[in-house]
Amino acid sequence: MHPVVERVLQACAFVGIGVSGCDIVYAAAGDPGQPYVPVSDQVVLERLPSTSDPRVRRFDAFRRQVTAKPGDARVALALANAYLDYGRDTGDARYLGRAQAVIAPWLARRPAPNDALLVSATILQSRHQFAESRRVLQTILQRDPDNAQAWLTLSSVALVQGDMREAQRACAHLLGGSDALVAAGCIAARATVTGNASDGLQVLEALLQRQAGEDPVIQSWIHGLMADAAKTLGQTRRADMEFKAALQLTPGDNFLVADYADFLLDQGRAREALELTRDYAQSDTSFLRQVLAESALGLPQAHADIATMASRFRDLDQRGDSRLYAREEARFVLWLLRDPARALKLAQDNWRFQRAPEDMRIYLEAALAAGQPASAQPVLDFLRQTPLEDSTIQALAGQVASKTASSASSPADAAH
Repeated sequence: MHPVVERVLQACAFVGIGVSGCDIVYAAAGDPGQPYVPVSDQVVLERLPSTSDPRVRRFDAFRRQVTAKPGDARVALALANAYLDYGRDTGDARYLGRAQAVIAPWLARRPAPNDALLVSATILQSRHQFAESRRVLQTILQRDPDNAQAWLTLSSVALVQGDMREAQRACAHLLGGSDALVAAGCIAARATVTGNASDGLQVLEALLQRQAGEDPVIQSWIHGLMADAAKTLGQTRRADMEFKAALQLTPGDNFLVADYADFLLDQGRAREALELTRDYAQSDTSFLRQVLAESALGLPQAHADIATMASRFRDLDQRGDSRLYAREEARFVLWLLRDPARALKLAQDNWRFQRAPEDMRIYLEAALAAGQPASAQPVLDFLRQTPLEDSTIQALAGQVASKTASSASSPADAAH
């Protein structure tokens, strides 16, 4: 995997996206302060990763190396990055904690190695501790102004927060570097959310054709960016083609599965979304899309799976992770629990931390559903400063603006 892109891909899988990756049966009643005792040996507590998975076998190999060479930063970082890779692929955020534990001794050193700081910045980003992540990245860049991985990660963090100037500045440092496709990907990701998706799509297409031998992980990332750009431009056939190309290169990628499932659901292709996500129910993000597809199809298992999804969100709240997935929970609460007021509160809380197009959309949808269009004024203000070509979001913003104006004029009209 490319040394620059892999860390950013790891973080993207967790930014605004859920996580647990485990399948646990909980007691329906009883004292939550007491340990849960299964009623029989047949009760499944958790499905562990199979040792037939080569990624899991790598963990064991790296752990043995860490034990044999406790002072070797190289092997410790290899294990930490293996955990992050696995967490990204499966959507299991517990591997963030495992990676954090591995690098903790190295972060305690003064000065901490840059490679350990990069892992830490990725973990902080994944936990939505964006300000902390940016501080760590700035520390790295003060020491090493040419660190491409740090610049790319900084751009990713800035985009999630809606800081387009910082994202542009970070991407600019990648120009003239050793990998033109990585620099183009950075620039195109920003272009897609600033009204220049067409330009970004054309540049990526041209460069990808010239660098057909690029690492498959980078190619998958680029196809994913092209899918997002095409989707933004309303080029549905092109978007579909690019999503499929990306998944062919990295099958089962948690981020891509969720993104493509959302696209399919928007296109009224719920049956395909269900087939896509069915094998990845251990991921909270994939399972949410599965339940949305079941509900759209009116399938009988939707009711039970909605209850399971609600349980997963309660588990996140108990672990103190609910803030990390407020966007996903807002969507669940709005479209599956049918509670627009609560969904709006979740979307507003989420907006304080991240402002990607998906965050704009759920905020606008919840405000309209709750009958409180004026509450989405922060999104309208943001869109005035940062043009976005996404027709769905523009239509929602138009509805919010119209209803807000209508509400504002009503009292005056009544007085006359």
